[in-house]
Amino acid sequence: MLRIAVLFVVIIVLGCNDVDRVLGKDKKKDITYSFACLDSTLNGKPVSRRLEKAGDLLRNLAISEKSITDSVQTEYGKVFHEQMVKEGAFKLINNKALNQKLNSVLGQLLAVRNQPSGIRYSVYLLEDTAINAFTFGGRIYVTRAMLKKCDENEALLYAIIGHEIGHSEMGHIKATIEELELSNKVFGEETGATIFELKKLLTASFNQKNELEADYYGINLTNELGYDVCTAVSFWKEMASHENRYSQVEDFFRTHPFSNLRAECLTTHIRSNFGKDCGSLNKAATLPQLVKP
Repeated sequence: MLRIAVLFVVIIVLGCNDVDRVLGKDKKKDITYSFACLDSTLNGKPVSRRLEKAGDLLRNLAISEKSITDSVQTEYGKVFHEQMVKEGAFKLINNKALNQKLNSVLGQLLAVRNQPSGIRYSVYLLEDTAINAFTFGGRIYVTRAMLKKCDENEALLYAIIGHEIGHSEMGHIKATIEELELSNKVFGEETGATIFELKKLLTASFNQKNELEADYYGINLTNELGYDVCTAVSFWKEMASHENRYSQVEDFFRTHPFSNLRAECLTTHIRSNFGKDCGSLNKAATLPQLVKP
């Protein structure tokens, strides 16, 4: 408990300087990434920005970025995959036609990356009724429910898998591995995972920025291949109808932005960078009704 308290104090002390607004940019295609749309949530509040800065400082002090190479990330993904399959946590679907489809989409997306990493990618279909997709160490997982959701619109599948590629290419998975190694280094492997989960809880709100950055990355690749990028906006609008009413407390502990907010951010990104109009959004109606804490 003492070590946890010390870590928390260090986070607060190191976080006294606000983080400047980040604007990512794809130099080759002159594509800008704006996160201003997240300012309507706690992601733009000083406390979240200070925690983000503190987390970066702690990680950089303790872990050499050069040690987390693309091959290291790939190896982490391999071990993770093997363990999940061995424990029965992942039930893979061995359907040749469906797996070929996923691999074809993955290959096309990887081919149009700008300044591609050396991470080795694989994609798997999981037996799961949840509409979901996720990634770790180059391993991308798409649930059967998500694939079914994409049946009527192929462009959505490109945006979804492109999003998962983005998590690796934009360094999000690398940062996660750095934090995991830091927690093990400071507190030992036995308690390191607990500290890691604590830090993820404390900094959950600014993980929303990573999710949005991955959204942008996936949309960019999808557009490069000539698919309808407005499909992703429609998807998030639909998903919004299944979400809880908006509250700032819930939003702070979410790792993903609310779907309506996501649709708004993507609409602006697409309009600004590709000149395409995915429909107007009334900003006042973008978030579910606010519930005061």
